[in-house]
Amino acid sequence: MKWKVYEHVLEMNRGFEQVRTSLQALAKYPGLQRGEIRRFEQLARENCAATNSFLLESLGRRETAAAGRLFVKRRVREQKDEQN
Repeated sequence: MKWKVYEHVLEMNRGFEQVRTSLQALAKYPGLQRGEIRRFEQLARENCAATNSFLLESLGRRETAAAGRLFVKRRVREQKDEQN
């Protein structure tokens, strides 16, 4: 399951990159308000950064908790091995 979460984060970032790339291309067309398109590009960058920050912080807490549980299991196993 964990790899699937990271796969979704990767796909989400690819989507944000596609939005930014498309907006940059659209800004080159005459008749479209270049400044407004640039503003939307910056909003996309901001949303990408905020979303990544939230998701990766949440995933980091989960990873840290899992590491703690695994450490405890390893220490118990090592202590049993030392007693034998």
